[in-house]
Amino acid sequence: MIKRQIEHLSAWTAADLSKEDCVVELDDACLAYFAGVIETVRTLPVQDVELDSYAGAAVPAAIKTAKQMLDQGTGLVVLRGIPVEQWSSVDVEHLFWGIGLHLGVAASQSVMGDRLGHVVDVSDVDPNARAYRSQRELSLHHDFGDYHAMASLSLPKTGGESRYASAITVHNIMLEEMAHHLERLYRGYSLYRLGEQAVDEPVCTPHRVPVFSVRDGLLSSRFMRGFIEAAATLREQPLEPEDIAALDAFEEVSHRDDVMLEFTLQPGEAALYNNLVVMHARAEFEDDKVNDIRRHLLRLWIYAEPGRPVVPEIEVFDAPGIPPQPGRSPSGEGELLRALGASSFSRDATRSRAR
Repeated sequence: MIKRQIEHLSAWTAADLSKEDCVVELDDACLAYFAGVIETVRTLPVQDVELDSYAGAAVPAAIKTAKQMLDQGTGLVVLRGIPVEQWSSVDVEHLFWGIGLHLGVAASQSVMGDRLGHVVDVSDVDPNARAYRSQRELSLHHDFGDYHAMASLSLPKTGGESRYASAITVHNIMLEEMAHHLERLYRGYSLYRLGEQAVDEPVCTPHRVPVFSVRDGLLSSRFMRGFIEAAATLREQPLEPEDIAALDAFEEVSHRDDVMLEFTLQPGEAALYNNLVVMHARAEFEDDKVNDIRRHLLRLWIYAEPGRPVVPEIEVFDAPGIPPQPGRSPSGEGELLRALGASSFSRDATRSRAR
């Protein structure tokens, strides 16, 4: 357990970091670098393209800068200049995938095996879809992988703002104001596996996934409140009052107005963040599907090579990401979490628990 204040660029707050502080421009030279390769691989399925296709050319400065910011800086980058209106949708997907290739290996994001994910609301046809495929508000959390990348293609009719917070900052504040809660968070909790585990795997992790963990002197975090509560119910091992208080405290601190950064990710912008130190969320949104006004983002979960050193217990599945299972779709989460009474993915619910 780290018992000192962590002084690092990744320990930022919304009071001292803005969206513009995170911007890295994709200049003409950078786009030309990717366009040259896309011209040769355009007929291939996007997910079949490998980093070898880019061999022999110097990696653009913008990509090197983004990687440095993810690993050694704030952990949050806004890439600006993706030509979503000038390039075809296929070429934009190839560009985004190519950016990901320069950061690491993209992992499956669901049982569908989608390493290049599409974040859209499908709750009108699947009311029990996983949270990222709905329009509801999400509270701050981590998913899987070292880095996440989210590219905005289009905006909804209303809402959908992106939200971020530094888990390093949350740890610093808790150490100063409520250090007695940290031991429970370092010990961790069993997590529900989203209903996407293989047939022969347990529905919850057989090990504790630490909210905070340390390896080689570096602090990392993995926080998924709803799946902690679901696992406790399914395992018939209710959370103790001390655990609930620790989780409430973590959420209260992370959602403070001066801690959580909020902004709109405009079409043509991509947010890259170090998922081991930066949490993410979004505001509720409303699409106008009749007039084809809808929120649509591309998503990557990336395992870096080499990546931040982490304890093995931080992983929820045995393999990176969520193992593909042909014929299945990422559904059932909503119904089960509601039935179990797990916490809402709502900032308002987070604040009400803290009061």
